Amino acid sequence: MKLVLLLHFLAVAVFLPQSHARSVAVGDVLHKFRTHKPISFTNYNTEKQIGEYVDYLGRTYPDRVKVTTIGHSVEGRPIRAVNINKNFTAKPGIIIDAGIHAREWIAPAVALHILRELVENYDENKVLADSIDWTIIPLLNPDGYVYSMNVDRMWRKNRANTTDPLCPGVDLNRNFDLFFGGAGTSLDPCDETFTGSGPFSEPETRALRDYALSKSNTQLYLTLHSYGKYFLYPWGFGDSLPRDWKELDRLARVAEKALSSVYGTHYQVGSSTRLLGAAAGGSDDWMKARAGAKYSYTVELPGGGEKGFDLPPESIPYVSRELWEAVKLLGFFVAEEWR
Repeated sequence: MKLVLLLHFLAVAVFLPQSHARSVAVGDVLHKFRTHKPISFTNYNTEKQIGEYVDYLGRTYPDRVKVTTIGHSVEGRPIRAVNINKNFTAKPGIIIDAGIHAREWIAPAVALHILRELVENYDENKVLADSIDWTIIPLLNPDGYVYSMNVDRMWRKNRANTTDPLCPGVDLNRNFDLFFGGAGTSLDPCDETFTGSGPFSEPETRALRDYALSKSNTQLYLTLHSYGKYFLYPWGFGDSLPRDWKELDRLARVAEKALSSVYGTHYQVGSSTRLLGAAAGGSDDWMKARAGAKYSYTVELPGGGEKGFDLPPESIPYVSRELWEAVKLLGFFVAEEWR
């Protein structure tokens, strides 16, 4: 009953009325997203630009932003986690990551927007920013991201060596140890869903694992992907559902309503397996089962282009603004639920 009442309250308090949202001029949206810094919120940024922006936030707002290198990629690039927590006091935690799959460029772009709202637009979001111990990992697979920008646009995996010198790379979202090697995975290094040589064989997944296990307060986990417009919850390893799946479903549906209230875009809500098919060894299943995140979700952001991963840059502000409404609702929910 507490969950139902809280979700009803948030639905009334947080949603932007759709009629108002649709009347917002295109120019107003783009103006809000322009910046004079060496980072763009209306285009896709390089790995270097993302790192520079994250480091800038840490230097500029040291009382509430801490940037930590939680690990290094196969090729030695830093994997940065941005902790946002006023005075770094005890609060319920939310972890958001993006870019585990290299070609899904919209995911890091949206993660950067969330960072901007929580940090640079702090005055507008003070209550939300101060109520949660936020962690944003904007680029979990930096090597793959760089490779997808410079060599192969459709590259998905990391850049690890494998037993086949012609087929590098591991699908990082099949490399976690919950039902490792199960349905929806491959032992063939030439396949896009190659699991790796064993659970947590990759430095990128170990970085997320070790960071998540160091946080005892994580209540909600959100991993950003593309494409397809889905709001997914566990389990992904098979057709069974968590015991508390109804709570996961209720919260996801209210978050989706918040998202759709902006421009009328609708996402499908349901378990990963039942909507997309089984895929074992994923981060969302692992975060719920092993790292204590009661609420764990994968968001598949909209796609575009011939193969689905080339969402036009001009769509970034709209997708970001929509998801931000969902993130706000999730943040307020976690803050109230664990107050």
